[in-house]
Amino acid sequence: MRVEVKPLSKRDARKLLEAAASYYARLPFPSKPRVASGRVKLDSGWIEVYVIEGVPCLFRGADGRLYPTILCLRRYGSSWLKGVVVVDKGAAIALSKGAHLMLPGIERVEGGFAKGDIIAAVYGEARSPVMVGVAEHGSEEMRRLVESGSRGKAVSRVHRLGDRIWEASLELEKKGV
Repeated sequence: MRVEVKPLSKRDARKLLEAAASYYARLPFPSKPRVASGRVKLDSGWIEVYVIEGVPCLFRGADGRLYPTILCLRRYGSSWLKGVVVVDKGAAIALSKGAHLMLPGIERVEGGFAKGDIIAAVYGEARSPVMVGVAEHGSEEMRRLVESGSRGKAVSRVHRLGDRIWEASLELEKKGV
């Protein structure tokens, strides 16, 4: 795997973090963090991940938005997101294989988010992040649907354990950017 890393200028780093701030309740990073752009060549092509304070933290999705990596959620937790869903074991297994999150796999909805917001799925008491995606329903509606035993898609997957973003993040972490 080929890895390329270049530090971002202070101006570019500020612009990146300002853009990211529009998607989240708050950012967990220091006020003036070290930011680099890391590119990793995989079989499927180049993946660009932004490395913040040495942690591969953000990537730009196909829709142009900045999403957190699972490594970032492991390092900084998920409290900076607008919301999370706690999933059961069956859902965690299905998510690790690439599924979207369905309503029956949700044990609890936390936070206040709108349809289309970026949220994470976490598993167990340790709150291990297993997926990052886009909410198909707002938090209040999702709570109601889960409580009523409804079926259907709850969160569209964008990033999961074991995917290309995960692989790229691990390569950047190994490099010690």
